[in-house]
Amino acid sequence: MKTWNIRAAAVMAAASATLVAAPAMAQDVGAIAEGLTGQLTSIGTLAAVLSFVLGVAVAIAGLMKFRAHSQNPNDPSNKMSTAFILMFVGAGLVAIPAVLGSGITTIFGDGADQTNANDGFGNSLQ
Repeated sequence: MKTWNIRAAAVMAAASATLVAAPAMAQDVGAIAEGLTGQLTSIGTLAAVLSFVLGVAVAIAGLMKFRAHSQNPNDPSNKMSTAFILMFVGAGLVAIPAVLGSGITTIFGDGADQTNANDGFGNSLQ
């Protein structure tokens, strides 16, 4: 009896949700493209922020490797080369947002739509 009441309540909730739901409005191709452009701009900003944050984290890991190597230079897991590699990778990740616009200019020329970390990737699609 108890499971019947739960099933009846679930059916009633589903029926009321379908009656209250708003009708789906069809969009034209332009509205869909504008929506995608806005989402791509957000994705570009997210990529720039993630690369910057990951770059700082990797650079801090490189500094920690430098410190570990200075405390115990004979430990094979604390190689100086690992610290340098982590520092260079961190610097490269931090530099990605600043290089986005100049990379597009280099590949496509001065007349190309440019993008950077502030405006995002989506503005090159407009």
